[in-house]
Amino acid sequence: MVIIRGSTNVTSRFTKAVVTIGNFDGVHCGHQAIFTRLSSLSRLHDGAPRVVITFEPHPRQFLSANKTILARITGLRAKIRRLEEVGVDGVLVLGFSHPLATLSAADFVQRYLIHGLEVREVLVGENFRFGSGGQGNLETMRKMGEIAGFGVHGQPLQRVGDTVISSSMIRKAVSTGDLQQAGAMLGRPFEMEGRVLPGAQRGRTLGFPTANIPVKNMLHPPLGVWVVQGWVDGRWWGGVANLGRNPTFGDGGWVTLETHLLGYSGELYRRWLRVQFLKFIRPERTFSGVDALKKQIAQDVREAAEYWDHLAAMNAKDQGVE
Repeated sequence: MVIIRGSTNVTSRFTKAVVTIGNFDGVHCGHQAIFTRLSSLSRLHDGAPRVVITFEPHPRQFLSANKTILARITGLRAKIRRLEEVGVDGVLVLGFSHPLATLSAADFVQRYLIHGLEVREVLVGENFRFGSGGQGNLETMRKMGEIAGFGVHGQPLQRVGDTVISSSMIRKAVSTGDLQQAGAMLGRPFEMEGRVLPGAQRGRTLGFPTANIPVKNMLHPPLGVWVVQGWVDGRWWGGVANLGRNPTFGDGGWVTLETHLLGYSGELYRRWLRVQFLKFIRPERTFSGVDALKKQIAQDVREAAEYWDHLAAMNAKDQGVE
């Protein structure tokens, strides 16, 4: 997969493409249905390149009156990784700024779809909006496609039960702690990721070394202790994580994700770590002292280990191993 930054960098390899357009925050099940259908359209055109047009920063963040930071499900790095996993050929990342925000729907189509990519087919969600002020929609795109000679297709919204899958609904589910619902819409457990930074070394002093990721401006579930798994060295490691502000030590500042991986002894500082949230253990609370905290951490680690032992036993049973 190739990342293309700006339409001026589009090469002939990605012209005559089948294209989808959107923010794709979370790359959730609704998005995945679009990518599956995009591959089908590609096959109808003898393997035409599958290109995703997305935006950075998120338009909602740029267009907010006070430029409020949007707590995104996936940052650009994670989104691109997910797009590569679902099997697209190119991702055209357009910098969302005032010139793009004020571009008319017609000019957007001319500049990026006709002149930039010479598209064959465009596939978008049925609630798709584009152009300055959201002036264009699916029907607008269809009319423009008829004139310019490219096909336009609308993808029906996907549901989990009675809930329409959307990035907004996933953000709501995560922030309220309903990670089962969030996972059902994402098609995988909710995860956070970032670069591990040096901390105060308290976990190591207490006998439970942690990998610390600052989570400023990141979407996160309720604060507390969680059973998690972390992606390191090409595999998932079971673990336990504290998501909070370390009230016992009076830190009280930015929220930090502190992850202890069971059985892992390697160095994680400055490495990129992905952490999936699997089960809530308890809320964060203030302890009377270090000894009380150390005792509770040991209990948290035992509970996480029991979760993984039980899961391993269930998997062995399913595979017929006694």
